[in-house]
Amino acid sequence: MINEQLFNLYASRIQGINALYADLDVKDIKDYAGPLLPYCWEQKYLESKYRLVIFGQETNGWYCDYMNSEEEIRKNVGMYKDFRLGADYNSLFWQYAHRFNMELNGIDDLNFVWMNVNKFGSDSGVGKPEQAVLDDEVKYYNLLVEELAILKPDVCLFLTGPNYDQDIARKLPDVEFHSLGEFGEREAVRLSSRYLPRHSYRTYHPGYGNRISETYQRILNAILSDCKSGK
Repeated sequence: MINEQLFNLYASRIQGINALYADLDVKDIKDYAGPLLPYCWEQKYLESKYRLVIFGQETNGWYCDYMNSEEEIRKNVGMYKDFRLGADYNSLFWQYAHRFNMELNGIDDLNFVWMNVNKFGSDSGVGKPEQAVLDDEVKYYNLLVEELAILKPDVCLFLTGPNYDQDIARKLPDVEFHSLGEFGEREAVRLSSRYLPRHSYRTYHPGYGNRISETYQRILNAILSDCKSGK
């Protein structure tokens, strides 16, 4: 079962996250929230035409207690589950994520998984936490490879923008970025890694993409076409 495997992964990494907390405490760094730990609506996900994982950048506020016990892991995952893939939010990210899922799978009903490239965000505002938090995540709590191995997606869509390519590379050290059709490197790329499915892409975050909506829609349509082509 996917959720059981994810829980066992997170439970096995309590020592690592405690090391992260200890190091940040020594440095008196408090302004961070997370980690984001996904829940999967397993039957809906597995029955989808394409098992889809959509990546954002980092959360805008999230779980902010020390998550250093199995009970706290359950609370954290429960928070994700209760969020229901942004069901009560109308942000551009969720509008585009749900629209893409609908176009890809023909149904949009809690049947994809949301993750973030960075599991921790700033607690006091929007955006990344300070660099020490990102460094410690990579050092002590980089779970992405194992999460992907459990989820086994058919399609990964990184709605992260080009400025997060280095963050992706730190989590997936063998990742390579390849051109996608007519689009420039900053607009859209295809990602290859032994840990990613063949159909993996990065394009703009919807916050920026919506400002160039015509181009952004052409990019997303090209990604959808590429996914469905089976190439």
